[in-house]
Amino acid sequence: MPTTLPLAPSQQMMWEFMTALDPAHPGDARLVVVEFRRLRGTLRVDVLRQAMQDVVDRHDALRMRFDRIGADPAVTILPHVESPLEYVDLTGLPPQEQRARVEQVAYEHRNVAFDPGRAPLWRAALIRLSATEHVLALCFFHMVSDGWSCRVFVEDLCHAYAARLGAVDPQPPLGVDFAGVAALQEAELAGGGIDAATRAGWWGERLRPVEPYQLFPAPAPAPDVALSAEVATRFAFPPEITAWLRPAARAERTSPYVLLLAAYLVLLSLRAGRRRVVLGTTTLGRESPLSRQLIGQFTNNVYLPATVDPHAPMRAVVTAAHASLAEAIDHAAPFHRVARAVRPDFPRVRPWPDNHLFDAWFQSAASASPVLSGPGLRVEPVDVTARPAPGTPPPVIAADVPPDCLPVWVKRGSPIVVVDDDRAGGVVIRNRGVFGDDLVRGLIDDYVAVVSALVTDPGLTPARLRLPDGACFLDHATG
Repeated sequence: MPTTLPLAPSQQMMWEFMTALDPAHPGDARLVVVEFRRLRGTLRVDVLRQAMQDVVDRHDALRMRFDRIGADPAVTILPHVESPLEYVDLTGLPPQEQRARVEQVAYEHRNVAFDPGRAPLWRAALIRLSATEHVLALCFFHMVSDGWSCRVFVEDLCHAYAARLGAVDPQPPLGVDFAGVAALQEAELAGGGIDAATRAGWWGERLRPVEPYQLFPAPAPAPDVALSAEVATRFAFPPEITAWLRPAARAERTSPYVLLLAAYLVLLSLRAGRRRVVLGTTTLGRESPLSRQLIGQFTNNVYLPATVDPHAPMRAVVTAAHASLAEAIDHAAPFHRVARAVRPDFPRVRPWPDNHLFDAWFQSAASASPVLSGPGLRVEPVDVTARPAPGTPPPVIAADVPPDCLPVWVKRGSPIVVVDDDRAGGVVIRNRGVFGDDLVRGLIDDYVAVVSALVTDPGLTPARLRLPDGACFLDHATG
């Protein structure tokens, strides 16, 4: 008989955020993880269906549903859930029409709300383009999956497919259920010998007083503004800067990622006129070999406060960012403990999302997924743009959500920077209905300029740094 369980530690932050966006309808948040793979070769669709069911049976998260929503929800792992694989046959259509239909499937996957009370909390579509080419589209409610889990899902699917065809032995059982996953997360968060009370106290000291702050100010969205419409604007560093990035990071005894993070701290401090800036970022949350074999929500958000002295060399910001990130990872803790330490009345004011704890968001893109092979198949990553069919209404508009939730939606739509795994560039993601193109162009120009200066002259002080001419990008936010 199914057992009702509390959330695992790494689910707490995500659920608090979803309920802050709409307490009565957290599934409307459209917080999802998507994955697309191209399958080339001869595919046995019937065998793939069986293999996908094997993956569902193997991982508890794929059989999860919510028995109770609210501040402290309860989840159930069902003994059996049918794989939701949908089959879409586009053979015979011209390539342009095939591409448009694949993009529409991607849009539907991202934007149809999940009902937390109904399993499965994920979707799958197999799109046939020809006898030897298919696209597999996967979409997971963020409470049951993170980015790493998509990789696990595809790898397990390929193994199960090969096993069904007799090419390999079936995978052994994982030997851990959802309760075991929660215990594993607790154990990994307790690594390093730092007890829970010390971890929580460390966050209280680092982040108090909490001053909810909209770094990118914006007017209240109009009633018809699409709140979940995110767009990504790509940027790249000049080739010579990319070539100097790793040597510059080595000289400062840090990683290229930390150097890029420090540059963003400098930029935000200068443009916002604030000495203290708190960046949010995320960790994989998978320290053990077992955790890297599991599907589930494992990521942990951490928050990096840094003081930028305009008259100290920028390398001082790099040093501070390096120390802040290392200490934050060492003291990672479940969100509820962090929130109570930072805001003692947290139980009374919930839902209280973690975006109160940071000014802006900065993270790394996931590492590239490997190309896989199976009997007669090549399975490779593919980028698919999510594009609605003409005339499709926005899934969520400002008029749809409670007015007191709008500030959380606006903060969600603020520009975030995601740097590529190779550190040669990245994307700025934001809600175009609230934050305009001029803001993003200014942000990118400024960021490339600061990275270039930091890589070539880390002894330069922020006060002497020359940013591109023109209006401050913060001016564009206020219109």
